[in-house]
Amino acid sequence: MVYIPSYIVEKLDALSVYDVAEKLGLTVTRNMSLCFMHQDHHPSLRLKKSNNSWKCYVCGVGGHSIELVKRYNNYSFLEACVWLSRQFNIPIPESKGIKLKKTPIKKVASAPKETTYQQVDEEVLNWIINKSRLSEQARQFLFVDREYSEEVVSSLKVGSISDAEKFVTVLTEIFSKERCLKAGVLIEYRNSLHPVFRVPCLLFPYYDMEGRIKNIQSRYLGKLEKGDKRRFNNCKGISPLMFNMPILKSSERFDKVYIAEGVTDCIAFLSEGKKAIALPGAGSFRPEYADFLRDKTLFMYIDNDEAGNTLFEKINKALKKIGNCIHNIRKDTKYKDYSDYYLSKRHEKNPKKYI
Repeated sequence: MVYIPSYIVEKLDALSVYDVAEKLGLTVTRNMSLCFMHQDHHPSLRLKKSNNSWKCYVCGVGGHSIELVKRYNNYSFLEACVWLSRQFNIPIPESKGIKLKKTPIKKVASAPKETTYQQVDEEVLNWIINKSRLSEQARQFLFVDREYSEEVVSSLKVGSISDAEKFVTVLTEIFSKERCLKAGVLIEYRNSLHPVFRVPCLLFPYYDMEGRIKNIQSRYLGKLEKGDKRRFNNCKGISPLMFNMPILKSSERFDKVYIAEGVTDCIAFLSEGKKAIALPGAGSFRPEYADFLRDKTLFMYIDNDEAGNTLFEKINKALKKIGNCIHNIRKDTKYKDYSDYYLSKRHEKNPKKYI
């Protein structure tokens, strides 16, 4: 597998989209061209000199130079980079043996991958998050036990549930029982309704890159019985995404981004002023997530267990296919996870507080 250094990727993606369009054979008039991804009778693909980008305003697809070549030639990320390197004489080490396929363009309007999530009842999920408040138990866990930033927790719209019966009653008064069941926030067991979340719990809203709510994950705040690992729950029937995805859209290319295994570790990173996202759990990474991370400089403090190592290797394998990689910043075997390490650093800075 050919690895493309980040500085070369940056140079390739910074190539003028106008020059790249010309090399591809696109006809551009007054910054507009017929879109090659669908049957376009009036130019809908616009090139912008100000940020060196392109976008079709019919199918919504866009990007910079690498993405243009990738889409036009139906190439992988690696193939698009190699094509650009050969066209503009920017050598990529060990890429001479790569043969570029000639694949006909499929003119099908396709939505960007980040908007193809499973249908969810956003109104119900938003109502839950907007109405939930942090209980004293939740505040104890977040701000006393874990010492997370109150500003960060507030910006993420973290809430809590402390009374399961009240939650069910109020929710079904606002929305119908059927709608709540379909939304995956309630379950029916022995003719009674219950929250899908184990109460008392924290609530973490999951948003896509456009800021639309797509899931809610809970963290049980009670004491687990021996052998019981059901600490986290998601809305029933909804596949989990990555947590804090809007930060990927607001960050610049090649920005440092930290990937956490779990929401609370993500909050620890954010509390230190780092840009971070989280996977819901060690087994939740999907190869297509790599597309969201292709242009970031990535770091991870892997959990101190076999699952953490397996997850790291899985992410790295997916990233290498698109010319990126992830760096492990764990330098110890002492701490269980990043939240544990975060707390130790807090203690070192202010030891008198813990005497």
